[in-house]
Amino acid sequence: MILNMDQFGRYFTEFASSATRIETLPFYDVPEEKENYELFLSGAPLPPDRNREWADNIRRCVAEGRYMGRVHIIDKELTPYLNFEISWYYAINGPAGEDIRFIFREDVPDVTHTDTWLFDDTTVLDLAYDPQGRLLYVNHNDDPRRLTEARLAWREFHSRSFPLGELVARLRNSPVVVPEPRSASTAAPSTTPTRRGVRERVRTTSSNAGR
Repeated sequence: MILNMDQFGRYFTEFASSATRIETLPFYDVPEEKENYELFLSGAPLPPDRNREWADNIRRCVAEGRYMGRVHIIDKELTPYLNFEISWYYAINGPAGEDIRFIFREDVPDVTHTDTWLFDDTTVLDLAYDPQGRLLYVNHNDDPRRLTEARLAWREFHSRSFPLGELVARLRNSPVVVPEPRSASTAAPSTTPTRRGVRERVRTTSSNAGR
């Protein structure tokens, strides 16, 4: 079943025990982010209250004993967009209580996976993107086989991943390369994602929940 953004957003406040995410793309084209992305690329100071609404939602959920976590596939060379995502969102969401983790592309397990939110280990929402990283639709996939795949993918991805703090340390003194930001128009990837990789973003209701 294809969900509208209001339906999608409700999952992030109404889930009972867990909300987990697999992110597969190096760049997501989100209209609500364009202004912030341009600000980041310009080198301007980051607003201290950025992403406050979504971070407050994370704090509420975690305080109630609910788990929120994600694993993002990355390459050894991070795109400017991923640097933006880490600095603008993950740096806020992690301290708020979200378990933010990463896995290098060469370490991705050989299991079926897409850009997916899995709620309460029972509800699968698959996110479909076009080659430019624009969200096409959110599918509530109720096929029992898909639930089995999503559960296995989350377990395998999480077990092979490493936390945000470790990535930050690698960024400071390791082979992970962060390209010099140029402009939003040149930051998008030129390659097309494979069938195994599809994705999203929503922010508290329609545009804030995807971080």
